[in-house]
Amino acid sequence: MPEFNNDKNVYLLGAGFSSEVGLPLQDDFLLVAKEVFFKNPSLFEHFEKVFEYQDKLTKMKKYLNYPLLNLEHLFSLIEMDFFYSNSDKLAEIKSNFTRLVCDVLTDKTPCPFLHNQSGQLGMNSAFDSYLTFISLLLKDDSYKLEAYDDTVISFNYDLVLEGAASIYNWKRHQQNRHANSVESNFIRFNTTFGKTNITVDPVSVFFTKNRPHSYCPNEGLFSEDDGTIKFIKLHGSINWKTGNDNKTFIVPPTWNKSDPQIRLLWDNAYKELMAARRIIVIGYSFPETDIYVKSLLSLALNENRILQNIYFINPDEDVARTNSMSLLDKYFEKYCAYKPWKFSKLVGSDEGKQFIEVALNRKIMH
Repeated sequence: MPEFNNDKNVYLLGAGFSSEVGLPLQDDFLLVAKEVFFKNPSLFEHFEKVFEYQDKLTKMKKYLNYPLLNLEHLFSLIEMDFFYSNSDKLAEIKSNFTRLVCDVLTDKTPCPFLHNQSGQLGMNSAFDSYLTFISLLLKDDSYKLEAYDDTVISFNYDLVLEGAASIYNWKRHQQNRHANSVESNFIRFNTTFGKTNITVDPVSVFFTKNRPHSYCPNEGLFSEDDGTIKFIKLHGSINWKTGNDNKTFIVPPTWNKSDPQIRLLWDNAYKELMAARRIIVIGYSFPETDIYVKSLLSLALNENRILQNIYFINPDEDVARTNSMSLLDKYFEKYCAYKPWKFSKLVGSDEGKQFIEVALNRKIMH
């Protein structure tokens, strides 16, 4: 059971969280994939099998209003088709689709580090808001970092938060390069919670891929030690590999959550939500298709004895009010709030900072 005197924030991150660094949202993901493909067809030739499969599915448009350009919908169709057919052809399409997702996210996520005209290495300002978000998870910025007992739960496959952490650690290394640096001086994420059949690749591999002369430090961002920041990626990540076959570990956002490989991740998300005093939903709108997430939240909150507030941060007011605010009980709604903000406004505006201090009981560290 959770302790009644805790002060845990649980942040739920959707695609809107990562979109400000240039990543596509669910609805336009396949259009962006075609843009990436035509930029270099020979490098991304495995995209073609996915596009051919997508074209074959257009017959259903005669009868159903099905969004075939949407990432989660197409991913779910491929997964279900493979489930019923178990054919080698569908296995290849599924594998190619996983590679497509990884390649698009790798291509569209900027490298956290840039060289200026003088050749000096510096930070990519596209990650500024994400650096600020990371500071919310820390109690102070002293020599020995100490994190809150907060938890980040992400529905995204990307490495945006990991990229920001790379910058944060690089900055601290530069500040303390004449001192004796120790492990506690740097941010570490616990992403797998003891999931021994998943290995985690260094993020530097993805930020430098297909980018001549780019640089990203190859340091460990991940640890299962106590004191690391809990970062649960419920649908996997483009830098996760399965231990048995070394395949990229990402799963559809809408179907087959009973997969034993992700059961432990969902179990841990359940426990963290059960112990939350505040839940902050950023860039996620609880789509009707993802009943698993609503069920997870409902069951966890049924066991939660200390929840005080739920906050929704999303610039799409119509979707947020329809899908998010409608989840709330009318009585409990007065303890909640919806802010029609982009993520960058939450962490970058005076109004957002005041909201963070008053509502979230956190302070942005500089």
